[in-house]
Amino acid sequence: MHTRTWLWWLVAAAAIATLAPHPLYHILLMLAVTYVFAARRDDRPLARSFALFARAGAIIWLGYVIFAVVTVGGPRGATVLVALPAVQLPVWLGGIVLGGPITAEALAWGATRGLGLWALLLIFGAFNALVDHHRLLRLAPRSLFHAGLAVTIAIAFAPGLVRSIQTITAAQRARGHRFGSLRSWWALAGPLLAGSLERALQLAEALEARGYGRTLTATPDTGRMLMLLAGLSSLAGALIGWLWAGPAAFPLMAPLAGAGLLLTGWAARQLSRNVPRTTYRRERWRRHDTIACIAAGIALIAVAALRLLEPAALVYYPFPTVSIPAFDLRVGAAIMLLAVPALPLRAPLPRRARRIVADRRAARRAAAQQGAFAD
Repeated sequence: MHTRTWLWWLVAAAAIATLAPHPLYHILLMLAVTYVFAARRDDRPLARSFALFARAGAIIWLGYVIFAVVTVGGPRGATVLVALPAVQLPVWLGGIVLGGPITAEALAWGATRGLGLWALLLIFGAFNALVDHHRLLRLAPRSLFHAGLAVTIAIAFAPGLVRSIQTITAAQRARGHRFGSLRSWWALAGPLLAGSLERALQLAEALEARGYGRTLTATPDTGRMLMLLAGLSSLAGALIGWLWAGPAAFPLMAPLAGAGLLLTGWAARQLSRNVPRTTYRRERWRRHDTIACIAAGIALIAVAALRLLEPAALVYYPFPTVSIPAFDLRVGAAIMLLAVPALPLRAPLPRRARRIVADRRAARRAAAQQGAFAD
């Protein structure tokens, strides 16, 4: 699939996971994401990083549950399961209380919040395992090629680390080394650090040899760079003001954010003209990409509309008494639209292949007609 399709799918899935803090919807979203990964995965080493994200999400979920149960930061609920000894920390450590009564509401609260983080990690893990990072780098604006390279390297860190650990572990075991105590893992840390430094040097030499970072003009365009920084500062100021003051600051922050967005787009477009870029193999937009983008857009619009019109249908709050979470079929159907990329739709043939198939069919029809005339 096209890289832009995966980017739009990532935005839609992450937005739905944020707009619907509900355990049933998060579980359904995790199942849909896992199904997409299982249907679209290949034999590349990047596919192995999905398991790493899944395990990290499980550990975070367990830690979130433990933290929500052990610490007291608000209402504890009415259904007490176990009463533990309570210890209050000093004021300079926050003054929180460790222990106390463990309630079913606290367990449900921690499990629900941790499940949301687990769902987000699975979404980013599937995107990281399925997308081509080199094509992702090509989508970055030419004026922001440094940021695009940094983001691409950061995304490729997890699969590269997994691949290096597997290679070094297999090599050490082939030499007769056994990993058991803490000291035995130094045989993994040393080669891993050396290999990371060597790959960094090789990447720097490869970028230098290919002329990475060179522009058409010798002198930097300081004025447009200042415009870009001013636009980004306006966007950051609008976001901080909205988070600080809340919805009451929207009439003031909306024009500031709009001006910053326009200024950032104009400056980035002007700076992109000084950065040359060549593409050796262009991606093709196919029918499956269109269907997947439309499905993800419908899912996002439906969930956002329900969040505005019926917010209680998307939010689960277990206090003051825990209850079984309700399930809305409309939200479930919208989330299932995110599994459209996993459907085995038949991709159209290229133009040259269609011409060859048409010529063969015409030749077979002509041969059949000649046989009929001979009879």
